[in-house]
Amino acid sequence: MGIFNKQSGTPSKPSASTLIAKGCSISGQLKLECDIQVDGMIDGQLYAEQSLVVSESGRIHGEVYASQIIVNGIIDGECHADHIQILAQGRVNGKIWSNNLSIEPGGKFFGETAELQEKEVVKLIETQADDEAEILEVKAAN
Repeated sequence: MGIFNKQSGTPSKPSASTLIAKGCSISGQLKLECDIQVDGMIDGQLYAEQSLVVSESGRIHGEVYASQIIVNGIIDGECHADHIQILAQGRVNGKIWSNNLSIEPGGKFFGETAELQEKEVVKLIETQADDEAEILEVKAAN
Protein backbone atom coordinates (compact mmCIF):
# COMPACT_ATOMS: atom_id res chain seq x y z
CA MET A 1 0.00 0.00 0.00
CA GLY A 2 1.47 3.35 -1.08
CA ILE A 3 1.26 6.73 0.58
CA PHE A 4 -1.07 7.96 -2.18
CA ASN A 5 -3.79 5.39 -1.53
CA LYS A 6 -7.24 6.79 -2.33
CA GLN A 7 -8.74 5.68 0.99
CA SER A 8 -6.05 7.24 3.16
CA GLY A 9 -5.81 10.59 1.35
CA THR A 10 -7.06 13.82 2.85
CA PRO A 11 -9.61 15.87 0.94
CA SER A 12 -8.33 18.90 -0.92
CA LYS A 13 -9.28 22.26 0.56
CA PRO A 14 -9.15 25.61 -1.21
CA SER A 15 -6.12 27.72 -0.36
CA ALA A 16 -6.60 30.36 2.33
CA SER A 17 -5.05 33.00 0.08
CA THR A 18 -3.10 33.50 -3.11
CA LEU A 19 0.11 35.52 -3.33
CA ILE A 20 1.50 37.13 -6.47
CA ALA A 21 5.07 37.62 -5.29
CA LYS A 22 7.30 40.61 -5.90
CA GLY A 23 9.07 40.11 -9.22
CA CYS A 24 6.19 38.04 -10.61
CA SER A 25 4.19 39.47 -13.53
CA ILE A 26 0.86 38.08 -14.75
CA SER A 27 -1.11 39.10 -17.82
CA GLY A 28 -4.65 37.96 -18.53
CA GLN A 29 -7.75 37.07 -16.53
CA LEU A 30 -7.67 35.73 -12.96
CA LYS A 31 -10.67 34.27 -11.13
CA LEU A 32 -10.24 33.40 -7.44
CA GLU A 33 -12.49 31.99 -4.75
CA CYS A 34 -10.08 33.06 -2.02
CA ASP A 35 -8.19 36.14 -0.82
CA ILE A 36 -5.31 37.45 -2.92
CA GLN A 37 -2.31 39.61 -2.10
CA VAL A 38 -0.47 41.28 -4.96
CA ASP A 39 3.20 42.11 -4.35
CA GLY A 40 4.06 41.80 -8.06
CA MET A 41 2.29 43.02 -11.19
CA ILE A 42 -1.03 42.09 -12.86
CA ASP A 43 -2.16 43.36 -16.25
CA GLY A 44 -5.74 42.34 -17.07
CA GLN A 45 -8.90 41.41 -15.20
CA LEU A 46 -9.02 40.14 -11.63
CA TYR A 47 -12.14 38.59 -10.06
CA ALA A 48 -11.73 37.75 -6.37
CA GLU A 49 -14.75 36.50 -4.43
CA GLN A 50 -13.11 37.68 -1.22
CA SER A 51 -10.45 40.30 -0.43
CA LEU A 52 -7.72 41.83 -2.59
CA VAL A 53 -4.68 43.41 -0.94
CA VAL A 54 -2.25 45.39 -3.11
CA SER A 55 1.00 45.86 -1.17
CA GLU A 56 3.46 48.75 -1.61
CA SER A 57 5.31 46.89 -4.37
CA GLY A 58 2.07 45.68 -5.99
CA ARG A 59 0.80 47.08 -9.31
CA ILE A 60 -2.46 46.31 -11.13
CA HIS A 61 -3.46 47.63 -14.54
CA GLY A 62 -6.98 46.68 -15.60
CA GLU A 63 -10.35 45.83 -14.06
CA VAL A 64 -10.65 44.59 -10.48
CA TYR A 65 -13.69 42.94 -8.88
CA ALA A 66 -13.62 41.87 -5.20
CA SER A 67 -15.73 42.05 -2.07
CA GLN A 68 -13.05 44.20 -0.40
CA ILE A 69 -10.01 45.99 -1.84
CA ILE A 70 -7.13 47.35 0.25
CA VAL A 71 -4.61 49.39 -1.74
CA ASN A 72 -1.13 50.28 -0.52
CA GLY A 73 0.38 50.02 -4.02
CA ILE A 74 -0.99 51.19 -7.37
CA ILE A 75 -4.16 50.33 -9.30
CA ASP A 76 -4.72 51.82 -12.76
CA GLY A 77 -8.22 51.02 -14.01
CA GLU A 78 -11.67 50.24 -12.67
CA CYS A 79 -12.33 48.93 -9.16
CA HIS A 80 -15.62 47.25 -8.20
CA ALA A 81 -16.00 46.34 -4.51
CA ASP A 82 -18.30 46.65 -1.52
CA HIS A 83 -15.47 48.21 0.51
CA ILE A 84 -12.39 50.00 -0.84
CA GLN A 85 -9.64 51.31 1.40
CA ILE A 86 -6.71 53.33 0.05
CA LEU A 87 -3.85 53.31 2.57
CA ALA A 88 -1.13 55.95 3.04
CA GLN A 89 1.13 54.63 0.26
CA GLY A 90 -1.76 53.64 -2.02
CA ARG A 91 -2.74 55.21 -5.34
CA VAL A 92 -5.76 54.53 -7.55
CA ASN A 93 -6.13 56.03 -11.04
CA GLY A 94 -9.46 55.39 -12.72
CA LYS A 95 -13.05 54.73 -11.71
CA ILE A 96 -14.17 53.31 -8.38
CA TRP A 97 -17.53 51.55 -8.07
CA SER A 98 -18.25 51.22 -4.33
CA ASN A 99 -20.64 52.23 -1.58
CA ASN A 100 -17.89 52.41 1.03
CA LEU A 101 -14.64 54.24 0.14
CA SER A 102 -12.02 55.41 2.62
CA ILE A 103 -8.71 57.13 1.92
CA GLU A 104 -6.04 57.48 4.61
CA PRO A 105 -3.91 60.64 4.79
CA GLY A 106 -1.22 60.26 2.13
CA GLY A 107 -3.35 57.96 -0.02
CA LYS A 108 -4.17 59.24 -3.51
CA PHE A 109 -7.17 58.81 -5.78
CA PHE A 110 -7.36 60.32 -9.27
CA GLY A 111 -10.57 59.65 -11.15
CA GLU A 112 -14.27 59.37 -10.47
CA THR A 113 -16.49 57.39 -8.17
CA ALA A 114 -19.89 55.84 -8.68
CA GLU A 115 -22.30 54.04 -6.44
CA LEU A 116 -22.06 50.27 -6.67
CA GLN A 117 -25.36 48.98 -7.99
CA GLU A 118 -27.14 46.17 -6.23
CA LYS A 119 -27.95 43.23 -8.43
CA GLU A 120 -29.15 44.69 -11.69
CA VAL A 121 -31.96 42.83 -13.41
CA VAL A 122 -32.78 43.52 -17.04
CA LYS A 123 -36.09 42.34 -18.41
CA LEU A 124 -36.75 42.22 -22.15
CA ILE A 125 -40.25 41.93 -23.58
CA GLU A 126 -40.59 40.73 -27.17
CA THR A 127 -43.53 40.91 -29.59
CA GLN A 128 -43.98 39.50 -33.07
CA ALA A 129 -44.51 42.09 -35.83
CA ASP A 130 -44.15 41.10 -39.47
CA ASP A 131 -42.27 37.93 -38.45
CA GLU A 132 -39.57 40.02 -36.76
CA ALA A 133 -39.07 40.28 -33.02
CA GLU A 134 -39.06 43.81 -31.68
CA ILE A 135 -37.92 44.69 -28.23
CA LEU A 136 -40.52 46.98 -26.77
CA GLU A 137 -39.33 47.67 -23.31
CA VAL A 138 -36.15 47.37 -21.30
CA LYS A 139 -36.49 47.68 -17.56
CA ALA A 140 -33.69 47.71 -15.02
CA ALA A 141 -34.54 46.96 -11.41
CA ASN A 142 -32.12 47.71 -8.62
